[in-house]
Parts: sequence; structure tokens; C-alpha cells
Amino acid sequence: MADYKDYYKILGVGKTASDAEIKKAFKTQARKCHPDMHPESEKAKWTEKFKDLNEAYTVLSDKQKRTIYDQVGQQGYQDYARGGGASRASSGAYGGNPYQQYQQYTYNGNGAQGFGGFPGGNGQFSGADFSDFFQSIFGGMGGGFSGFGQNFGRSAAAGQSSGDVEAELTLNLEDAHRGGPMQMTLPNGRTVTVKLPAGVSEGKKIKIKGMGNPTRKGQGDLYLVVKIRPHAMFHLEGDDLHVPVVIMPWTAALGGTIAVPTLDGPVQVKVPAGTHNGKKLKLSGKGLSAKGSLFVTLTIDVPRTLSKEQKDLLTRLAQIS
Repeated sequence: MADYKDYYKILGVGKTASDAEIKKAFKTQARKCHPDMHPESEKAKWTEKFKDLNEAYTVLSDKQKRTIYDQVGQQGYQDYARGGGASRASSGAYGGNPYQQYQQYTYNGNGAQGFGGFPGGNGQFSGADFSDFFQSIFGGMGGGFSGFGQNFGRSAAAGQSSGDVEAELTLNLEDAHRGGPMQMTLPNGRTVTVKLPAGVSEGKKIKIKGMGNPTRKGQGDLYLVVKIRPHAMFHLEGDDLHVPVVIMPWTAALGGTIAVPTLDGPVQVKVPAGTHNGKKLKLSGKGLSAKGSLFVTLTIDVPRTLSKEQKDLLTRLAQIS
């Protein structure tokens, strides 16, 4: 049985943290921990840290999973582990698998269970990267499906037949951008393949015919409502993306070409001479879809260490300015 993981400690928040505080903490930590932000020699260590961070956010940002996690608690999980885990006799206090009631559905997509890495990087994570601790509690709940009730869904909007239901489909930003076929296993055991349109936006409804609740007139339909997870690098607004990029003072002053990350990989962008801190560059067609744009906010960084030659040049610049 895997050791207990304190997701609150991993994210650096208290147990009473709000959704907004959890989201903010995750974005802050993700920028620090992402393996692409560290030397090659340290990537293995930071990959593990980033997996733990992603796992913690996956649980604490989901109301249902967070409730289950809080109810189990460290002591409850340790008692369960000491009792032999799922093999413990059913007469015990934690007989069988006490979390089995929550293991209702799975979702097998192209990494949609995890947290995607920076574009062009190697930090791609999937549902298989969740720890044994996560799997022992949530089982198949690592996936993108949520919102299923007693009949695996809530009633759809007024005007639709009573057999129609809705459920959230949570996607990584990269998967929403790419689209394509994704295989899902519904709570009734049926496996379906859904073709997501490239650039599917938050709130978009995807209809799966005949997968709703039964009615006297036949089977209702299932409507998947798309929800997109926050990203460590990009901020999503509609179809547009926003990303901060750091440049050096001499690039800002003299102009030059820099690499800018996009969901399709890095692109080369020209920085005009005399660029000021906070300047925004617009890359049309580089947003969540071809309709969206990527807005690049340039931040001028001051080097922490300078060589003697660099110091001499800056001193000379200060004297003649």
C-alpha cells in the first residue's frame, strides 16, 4: 500500500483554502517545478515533483475528489493500509476497498487525465502518472469525466427530453487545442469514442446520442460540457491565449528575435528595438483555435550576475547616457 500523500502540503495551502487560492498556488508552484525550467541533469527529480503537484491539484480542484480525500484523511488511510488494504476481511472497519463506491468511471484520452507539459518540451503527463496512493483511493476517477449523479448525470437544460443528461468533460489545454478521437468508459460499462473538434472551447456541449437515461420513449442523450484545466504557462480567455516571456535588457533596447511558446511548439518572433517592459505582441491564429490569438507580454529581466566585460559595458553606457 502506498504512503499517504498530503496534497495540501504539496500545494502549500491550508485545508480551508478556497478554490481560488488552490488555483493560484498551483500556477505559482507549476512554474517553479516544471522540469522544462530546470537543467537536464535535474529533470528526473523535478518531473517527480511536478507529477505530485499535478496530482494534488487534480484532487483539490475537484469538489467531489476533495471531499473524498478529506473524508478518508491520513489516519483513515493508514488504518486501511495497516489492515491489508483491499484484501482486508469485509468484517473489518475498512473492509474490502472502502473507496470502491467512488470508482465509477474512467477516461482514456491523449493525456487528458494529467497535466500537459510546456509546448515543445518533454513534460507530458497522463493518467498513468498518478501515484499508487491516488489510484488506491480514486481508482478510475483520474479521468476527465465528472458530474455524474445516480443516473450518471444531471438533468440537461430545459426544453430537452427528461432522458437527456449532462456531465463535465475536463480537458487539458493541449487536448482541447488538438481535438481528435478520445475513448471513454461510461458508468454503465459502455465504451464510446468521442471525436472532439480541434480548438473546442470552455462550455462547449458535445452530444453523444443514446447515452442518456432511459425513458418510456427510448434512451436519452448524454451532453458532455467541456471544462478546460488551468495551465502553468498559458492563460485562456475565450479563444485567446496569454503568455509571459522574459527578455534581456539588450534585446529590449536593440531589438532581436526570441522564441515564443505556443500550443503547436515554439515560434520565432521579432522584438522591435526600444521595447518597454510590459509590451504586448499579438500572434494571430496562435490561440486555442485558428480564430484565437496569442498575446505575448514581454518582461525585461535584469541579470543577477554579470561578467567583468558586461559590467564595463554597462558602466560605459551609464557614463554616456
